Amino acid sequence: MEQVKEYKIIDWAYNRIFSDKTFKCTDSAFDFLLSKFEDDELQDIFIVDTSTRCFANGYWSSSN
Repeated sequence: MEQVKEYKIIDWAYNRIFSDKTFKCTDSAFDFLLSKFEDDELQDIFIVDTSTRCFANGYWSSSN
């Protein structure tokens, strides 16, 4: 059985944005971003798999 992927939102420096949010698909994550930002603000924001390591609280972690 294939594992269901989830996605999170990060900035250009791998800081997680909206730490309480995960998404079942990239489309729903993108729709959420469009509701929060203008199009020209999205160039430095990325949607990545939740297993992507992020920098938080002074260290790199895959759990944030």
